Amino acid sequence: MRRFARRSREVVLRDSASLPVLLVGIFMLVAVGTKEDESNPEDRIFAGVGGDYREVNYGVHGVAGVYPIRIKYFDNPDYHGPPVVFVHGMGTSDAYFWRVHGEVEVFAGFIYSEQRNVSAVGHAQGLVDLGYDVVTYTYPDSRNRPLEYQAYDLSRILLWTKERFLTRDVILAGHSTGGLICRYYIESGQPGRENYRFPYKEKSEYNWDGYLSISDFEMKRLRYRYDVAKLVLIGTPNYGSLKEEGRDYGSPALFEMKESSDLINWLEEGRRRAAEKGYKRPPVYVFVGKAYENYMGEGPLDFGDGIVTVSSAAGPFGDDENAEVFYYDLDHFELAMDGAVLAKMYTVLRRDEAEPPS
Repeated sequence: MRRFARRSREVVLRDSASLPVLLVGIFMLVAVGTKEDESNPEDRIFAGVGGDYREVNYGVHGVAGVYPIRIKYFDNPDYHGPPVVFVHGMGTSDAYFWRVHGEVEVFAGFIYSEQRNVSAVGHAQGLVDLGYDVVTYTYPDSRNRPLEYQAYDLSRILLWTKERFLTRDVILAGHSTGGLICRYYIESGQPGRENYRFPYKEKSEYNWDGYLSISDFEMKRLRYRYDVAKLVLIGTPNYGSLKEEGRDYGSPALFEMKESSDLINWLEEGRRRAAEKGYKRPPVYVFVGKAYENYMGEGPLDFGDGIVTVSSAAGPFGDDENAEVFYYDLDHFELAMDGAVLAKMYTVLRRDEAEPPS
């Protein structure tokens, strides 16, 4: 079911009837908003955001000091299940998970973008309206830091979340590269398996940001704490999003998202190994967009959402008995705020809930 006008390139949630549950018990609270942060250009891109949330800065320690990760969260007093933690994709912020209004700039590929007139509800705001506890956060410098470093940030956010909400488990939802970050965290805890490490060399050609230099971070051994109740992957490049010979533009994150990269292979090896050995795994729900032909570097591969191909977004999960894959005629941006996707997400999250939201 389509929820977005495509010809005019407007993204509008047009048919609220697809989400009848939203008509009952929706929270209509006053948006507190956020102060514009001059150091975060993504905030200015998504300046039309509103949300019923509180915001905190959480200090993550590196070798050279502490840098802040901005967290937005909503605590629904009548909800007693695992909170949903959303992880955003590369080059953006968590803004598009909330309410978005007005003209925004969105990425329609790795090296170009376009303006769209947006009036939509992101999935975090949608789940808040449906009664869930929700956490989003913005992690810094997502292009210039390897994905495993960003997975370490996620592990710290999960510790904060479990302490704040007094819970043992969380639900992870990752959009785009956020899904790979979630997968890395889960794969990092297998017994006897070493974490993947970015092949950094002293004279690397990669352009590390000055104040977030790779030398400022102590990449510790990650250990999955078996605290993920469910995993949602939305437009995630499970097989990569650049051809092997494609340009990475000096970005470590893009380098790791090439087809058959060491990181992609490490993730798939971990999934296979866990299945063979019967390790405890969360159920996985995969959302795939197939609106456009995706050029993935310099040559076409298959149809996808404009950034991630169908085969990459579905990845290995079509044959994984622990996973379900859902296909939508939507692009990469639309997947993160489409009504039909939100309705299906709500359905799968409610499975096996002891105390579903009212």
